[in-house]
Amino acid sequence: MLDIATSMVFVGVLTASNCIAAFLMWRAYRQLHGLASVSAGCLALTTAFALMVVRDPHLITAGNAAMTLAIGLVTDGMVALLGGRPRRDWVLGATVFTVLFWELVQWGAPDSTLVRVAVATVVYIGFYARLLVEVIRSSAQIRGARICLILTLVGHMAVLVGRMAVALVDPDPFFVFSPRFLPWFQLEGAVVMMLTFFCIMFMVGAQLSATLKQRTLSLAAERRMHTQLRQFLGTLGHELRTPLAIIDRSAEVSLDLLDPAQPLIIRRLDTIRATVDRLRGMMDNLLMAERAELEVSDAERVDVARIVRDLMRLLAQKYEDGRITAALPETPTHVRGNREMLATAIGNILDNALKYSPADEPVHITVQQGGSITITVEDRGIGFPPHQLPQVGQRFFRADNARAVQGTGLGLAIVKTIVNKHSGLVTFANATNGGAVATIVLPSADTEIKP
Repeated sequence: MLDIATSMVFVGVLTASNCIAAFLMWRAYRQLHGLASVSAGCLALTTAFALMVVRDPHLITAGNAAMTLAIGLVTDGMVALLGGRPRRDWVLGATVFTVLFWELVQWGAPDSTLVRVAVATVVYIGFYARLLVEVIRSSAQIRGARICLILTLVGHMAVLVGRMAVALVDPDPFFVFSPRFLPWFQLEGAVVMMLTFFCIMFMVGAQLSATLKQRTLSLAAERRMHTQLRQFLGTLGHELRTPLAIIDRSAEVSLDLLDPAQPLIIRRLDTIRATVDRLRGMMDNLLMAERAELEVSDAERVDVARIVRDLMRLLAQKYEDGRITAALPETPTHVRGNREMLATAIGNILDNALKYSPADEPVHITVQQGGSITITVEDRGIGFPPHQLPQVGQRFFRADNARAVQGTGLGLAIVKTIVNKHSGLVTFANATNGGAVATIVLPSADTEIKP
């Protein structure tokens, strides 16, 4: 004979295991909100079975309310997994009704077990019927799991109806709780739970498979868009540079042809050349910002210290020679990435520091090698407003104290994007003695863990 204690332990362990499994799956796939409801329902079911062994009237009410809540949450969660609309208000309403009804009946007619069994059966069948309708309507799950779930629900509802019918005609209304029948009812419930949870796993698998397929299609579409964008950027850069070069060259030739020199025309032509130069710089920044958003290609071993030396020579033509001081290691400092993009990132930081610093103040750059490559650029310029530091590096953001200097707000955003694409980290801060400090940390190619 199956005894109550054995069936109670078995059912308790099973429901607790289902609760933990559903919770862990929900933690891994937060988009499957129905799993959280299923996990909570299994927890309530464990509580309901535990309260069955106590015959105190108020605890009987609590046990039946927990059972109603459990069945409501599990079926509601499964409806959500099938793509239906969750109805937590129905679940809570049925639970509140169970509490009030049980307390009222036990106070007014404590021996009316038949009424309580009948009402509970109607409530449970209502939840199961809603789930059954959703299963029949939905095609979100595998056919085998769908048939299994339909048969499980129909079979369980038939058992509930049969139990209610026996309770109505049996001379002993307490047969439901007798040692002869209760373990078998619990065993049948355990089988239903196992089959239901088996179907839930298939439903989750079907949803994840559909999500993966959708993401694969989205990724393929995104790659096509990136290819088209890269082609568009190349075409746009060529088409814009040509007319700008013509305008600039025409203004330059006009200046040479002016005889005699006319100050007003010279100022106008200088303005045209300065504007063209500004447009060229803005266009280059915009194109680089878009290019930096694309994946890093042509990864190679790049010596950061050599990039800095090249940039110092290049920027010496734009700013006074000696404005940049450097502390560079004698040995190569290799990172893996795209040399042109890394040079753009470091160059943007240096150019920014020089542009916002007094002409007589140097900018110092340090390259240090360890487990990673650290590049630090420190200036004595205007620094960053402390309350705007979190916004530095965002696209088109310009600090309040930088409005007087022309710019697009893209330079540091490009730096941030390029560094992130190289698995690095960039931070911006204010120096203790005034000015700004920008720090780039990149993984060293010489310390990469090889498979």
